[in-house]
Amino acid sequence: MAGVTRTSRITWALLTALLAVPASALAEERYAVVIGANVGWANDKPLRHAESDAEHVRDVLVELGGFSADRVHLLRDPDTTEVRALLRKMSGWLRAGRGDTLLFVYYSGHADARHLHLRGEPLSHEELYAMLRDSPGRVRLGVVDACRSGSIVDTKGGRPVATFESQVVDELEVNGLALLTSSGADELSQERRALAGSVFTHHLVSGLRGAADANEDGKVTLSEAYQHAFQRTEADTAATPVPQRPAFRYELKGQGEVVLTWLERASATLVLPRVEGERYVVVDRAERRLAAEGRTQPERELLLALAPGDYHVKRVGAESVESAAVKLEAGSRVAVTGLAFEPRPLSSGLLKGRPEDTGDPAELRDWRRDEALRLLAAGEARAALRLFDQVLKEVPDDAASLRGRARGLVRLAEAYERTGDKGREHRALRAAIAADPTLPEDPDFLRRYQQLQEEEATQARDETQRAEALLEFQRNPRLGRIWGVGLDLFSSRGVMVIAATYVARKDLFPYVALDIGFGGIDAGTRWSLVNSRFSPFLGAGVHVGVPGLGSDNASIGVGGNNITTDPKRPGDIPAEEVFNLNLHLDAGLQYVAEGGFFIDAGLGLAIYPKDGSPHLQLLPIIGAGWLF
Repeated sequence: MAGVTRTSRITWALLTALLAVPASALAEERYAVVIGANVGWANDKPLRHAESDAEHVRDVLVELGGFSADRVHLLRDPDTTEVRALLRKMSGWLRAGRGDTLLFVYYSGHADARHLHLRGEPLSHEELYAMLRDSPGRVRLGVVDACRSGSIVDTKGGRPVATFESQVVDELEVNGLALLTSSGADELSQERRALAGSVFTHHLVSGLRGAADANEDGKVTLSEAYQHAFQRTEADTAATPVPQRPAFRYELKGQGEVVLTWLERASATLVLPRVEGERYVVVDRAERRLAAEGRTQPERELLLALAPGDYHVKRVGAESVESAAVKLEAGSRVAVTGLAFEPRPLSSGLLKGRPEDTGDPAELRDWRRDEALRLLAAGEARAALRLFDQVLKEVPDDAASLRGRARGLVRLAEAYERTGDKGREHRALRAAIAADPTLPEDPDFLRRYQQLQEEEATQARDETQRAEALLEFQRNPRLGRIWGVGLDLFSSRGVMVIAATYVARKDLFPYVALDIGFGGIDAGTRWSLVNSRFSPFLGAGVHVGVPGLGSDNASIGVGGNNITTDPKRPGDIPAEEVFNLNLHLDAGLQYVAEGGFFIDAGLGLAIYPKDGSPHLQLLPIIGAGWLF
């Protein structure tokens, strides 16, 4: 393979050698798939005019190219499933064709070095090329107006690859494949606000309307159309930061040329004079859309084939613009030399801006949508969203505005991400997906979508855990408490016992206690057995008496005998025997209110030494307190 876009002179010589032979007969059946996609993938700066460029191509094919309207299929912002299905259906129609057939496929939108940036599963250049190559049509023509579109021959947004070497085989009938692209494999394709469209497509359509008819035979061939688009695109972008040089891949075989348009089919014709280098631009009555452009030459008149209607013809000089209104009737042939041109200020440009004076709501909606795409491409997401919302308020199901709004919300989410505002970031991303449900299929959005799902799953888990924790706290108010204080009226820890408790876990409560009644200190732990307000508990502790600390008349009633500090009560058990030193095991029921107040009730078994052997004493437990 070798590069084929080195210079316009080499390109023209090669195409002339390949195609400058007598024209062959018109293919009897012509089919076209014309695709325009403004928005692209999530990381693309939206285009404004790809879809209107596709409309211009559709119009010129139907008006001048021998394509019946029902065989030209215009797809605005389609997904790849639609494109694949239509191309497969086209193959069936071509296979069933009665004679020679021609398939024309046009794409205007974003791309990279490998894929067209359409919705859905990515469509690669290799797949598109294979579809064209394997199509049963006798002649297959592809035009790709996208950044670095030379990648399909050699793509609007990718990395460079080599162009393909052109070759020709001497056969009687023209057949095979030709691909034209708006730029080389390492170049960007440009839209121009002044042209309201792509530079390449503008000149291609102008060429097909007559500006490319170099030999004045009333027919525009493939080679003439490409040469005109190549030269004008190269010249118009030469001084820009990203010069653009269209490319081609030519696999047509045989003798003759492929005629793309016949100027004799025109409903009306505008004639440009035989003078040197005057530029004429034809715009519609509202001065918002370009119809064609031509540059005069002294050796020939230039014919521009147009549909009947009201136009403005603008003669554009280096330092001046002149404008003349013209009405083209069906069958008319009007020379611009007979028009009354009036000077216009240079600041007025070629096209008007906001259509405030038209009174046409649809035109205003179109302007708002285009302007929103421009603002979005310039990084002004909030301003773009306001315009998209104005359109959607009038037409809620406007697909282009919904897709544009989704991209604006993605830009907002990126801004929220930079400030660390996860809540607003997630809300913006979810709103974007609601506006454009195909976003998760977007390769540029896939990483962000996966991240969103992971973060939302984590957030959902956290919320579930918080809800479960709240429910558990409602069931068990011990949770969330750190420490507590309690008072036992009497228990296995003594009489009038002040206890300080630490909440080690929801079910484990170590404590230290001061026994005021019998005099001593106690330490141990209690276990809550059930995660509930009411819970059985078990406990174990050690009591050590402190001489001189207790009361003189403290006692615990235990059936027929009391444990008492009063020596005057015969038959009772002296407190020092039990509480001088004991190990006690406790069991009972505890209730904890929502505020942390608790009540304990149960029995304790004190194990203490007497006469050199262990003794047992059963004791009641009655106490209360608070957990904090």
